[in-house]
Amino acid sequence: MTKKMRYVLHVVAAAGAIMCVVAVVCIAWFSHGVGHVRTDVSDSHAMSNSRNSTHGYNARCSSHAVASDAGRAVLAIRENVNYSQEAILSRPLNSIVPDSLLPENATILTNDSLPDRQAYIPEVGNGHIATVVQSDAILMNGLYNGRDKTSHRARIPSTSGYSVNWTSPSGLERKYSLDIGRGIFTESYTGAGVTISLRTYAHRSLTLVMVNELTLSRENTSIDVSVKIVLNRGQESEDVNFYKDSHGILHGETKEAEYPEIAPTIRFYMLTSASLEGVETISSGLTTETFVSLTSIDVNKTNAIFQYEQARAQFLGGTLLSSHVDGWNQMWQRGRIDIAGDITISKMNYACLYYLMSSLPLTPNRKEWPFFGLSPGGLAHGVENLDYMGHVFWDQDTWMFPPIALLHSDIGRTLVQTRIRTLRSAQLLAKRSGNEGAKYPWESSYTGLETCPAEPYGRLEIHVIGDVAMMMRQYWQLTRDLELMVDLSGADVVWETAKYWAARSTYNQTDDTFRINGVMPPDEFNFPVNDSVYTNSIAALNLRFANQLARFLGKSENETWSNISSKLLILYDETLDFHPEFQGFSTYRHRPKQADVVLLGYPLMVDMKLSTRKNDLMIYEEITSTGPAMTWGMFLLGWLELDNVTKANELYQKTVANAQEPFLVWAEYADGDGATNFLTGMGGYLQMILFGYGGCRIRDETLTFKPVLMEGSNEMTFIGIDYRGCSFDLRYSDTEMTLNQTHVTCGSVGLSVRFNDSGAWHSLTTGIPMTRERQSFEIKNLR
Repeated sequence: MTKKMRYVLHVVAAAGAIMCVVAVVCIAWFSHGVGHVRTDVSDSHAMSNSRNSTHGYNARCSSHAVASDAGRAVLAIRENVNYSQEAILSRPLNSIVPDSLLPENATILTNDSLPDRQAYIPEVGNGHIATVVQSDAILMNGLYNGRDKTSHRARIPSTSGYSVNWTSPSGLERKYSLDIGRGIFTESYTGAGVTISLRTYAHRSLTLVMVNELTLSRENTSIDVSVKIVLNRGQESEDVNFYKDSHGILHGETKEAEYPEIAPTIRFYMLTSASLEGVETISSGLTTETFVSLTSIDVNKTNAIFQYEQARAQFLGGTLLSSHVDGWNQMWQRGRIDIAGDITISKMNYACLYYLMSSLPLTPNRKEWPFFGLSPGGLAHGVENLDYMGHVFWDQDTWMFPPIALLHSDIGRTLVQTRIRTLRSAQLLAKRSGNEGAKYPWESSYTGLETCPAEPYGRLEIHVIGDVAMMMRQYWQLTRDLELMVDLSGADVVWETAKYWAARSTYNQTDDTFRINGVMPPDEFNFPVNDSVYTNSIAALNLRFANQLARFLGKSENETWSNISSKLLILYDETLDFHPEFQGFSTYRHRPKQADVVLLGYPLMVDMKLSTRKNDLMIYEEITSTGPAMTWGMFLLGWLELDNVTKANELYQKTVANAQEPFLVWAEYADGDGATNFLTGMGGYLQMILFGYGGCRIRDETLTFKPVLMEGSNEMTFIGIDYRGCSFDLRYSDTEMTLNQTHVTCGSVGLSVRFNDSGAWHSLTTGIPMTRERQSFEIKNLR
């Protein structure tokens, strides 16, 4: 049996003393700011374009445990410790599990077995680290290995992939549960007066720390309780070299730099407490005992140690689990979607938000190690040759960003900064292609240069450049964040991408139009094509926004951009009253892969006749292939835009067919194939809810809504919609709706609303709901 360190009730006070020391250190640490470690990485020429801000626009109170020199004081408590020789930590109590803010019947997904396919097993994460439960890997934000187009998420052999091999007594009832509201996965065994629980979670506040808690409970001390725990370490990592220092701290370094001329290999540090692997038995005289395994990982050694010590002290003080759940509750409190009346829809809704948020940080960027971006499979996926290898695509900008930014504008800011961070790399790619401006890669990883492993995507699928600019535009419309646009170079992203389109387009003297030739549209089945209607439309949007932003910031309008944007060819068939996807497109010969032309109506909001919008939906719905997960939600959204609720409802089941039971992990394709934990599809689903049934549209000076109730639901609520420094809730049923302003930043007088049945603007007052008959309305900020 593994050697153990037992803590009984009368020594818990000692843990409290440690907590006091930690609290004192926290005060000193936040007073001294954020530490800095490797300027050779974060400040390299191609990766960093501007100084980072330590606060987000409309950011709520949050903290991120990053130690400065003052934080080193906590290490003095145990400065001679060899972490690799420590005994197992335990305490004679169960961990306190706070109430979840969400309804448990819709957020605790339970099954008596795990899915047969590894792809459908859920994950836990916090935006810094993540793992598929019981897997052999922990993955970290920004940690990539592999030269140029082989770059992929570097696999750290798991120190948290625990599972139960056997129990004593045997014959207990086994359950696997994913608690979406609390961010915890549990393997549990109950019966014969015994409860055994093995919890896994990525701590929501101490974001460097992965936690496993094993609790053994019995009704009386005469029952012997034991359990054998196994750890799925997997093979040695092919991505990382490790060595252990004299304090038992693992030093890791990736084996191969992505682009060595841009940035070197990546170093990081890892602390782990004593393993739970082996047989654990409840101590004599106790009815409950909880054992813990902690793993702390970061590029900053001091930070890794500091958060490890915080987690250790919180465990001994009985607050580790509760502080984690508090972090999730705070996130849900700030922004979520509640749907009542249909438990299946509620589960789907919360699950999509959970998986997205598990791959996102809740705190502002750290200068030394920022957030690197959302990949289609999220943070827990993307090892070599799997799940798009953790690369960042247009999926982040077009599919995941809008619902996140609407409910969490501060996290939206973090996503926007992923593209600002790599602006210089995009400029380098444009230069290499013989063009001016910035050419964002189709796939990017660590450096922001192209890492797409296959041709010709990186060369032809240039609509991603406009997708980046559209994300910048939506963020600007939502926030008017001048600091990000001016001080942090957000405007430069818009202007540099406009320069690229100006250079990439060619003038056709015959019909006085500009063309963009030789591209791959979102429909990746057909390439290369000329004048992709999506590519040309988003390029024109990019050019127009570049001038609009210039005017707002007191700069001169670029006449070339104005000329090109007004004359870019947007294909339109007058006879059939629809938009052909590209030059030479035939509804008989071509079969699009996914949503493409239908995106003109939303999110591009291209001006067109209602009949054209209808025909685009009808024609392309008929000929589009099975498509990846986000496709059918855009058709559904389009039909709602045209007030055809019946047609929209018919598409709902097709929209959610990619969600795999029992833990509602989405696959890229409805047959279960493709990328795992497909966040792109989940983002599309959430857009279908907010921008489809909610009817939200982000416009230059207003937010507009046309709320429609989902079939099977009796009430829908959007909590924490963020708009220009304010937040409000929208709740509506079939007959009425209520608006409630919940937050107004300093310097703002708040929001006003104009209902469809009235031409007057009405001011919203914080905390005082305003109820009307359900109808269309628009919101503006009075500032």
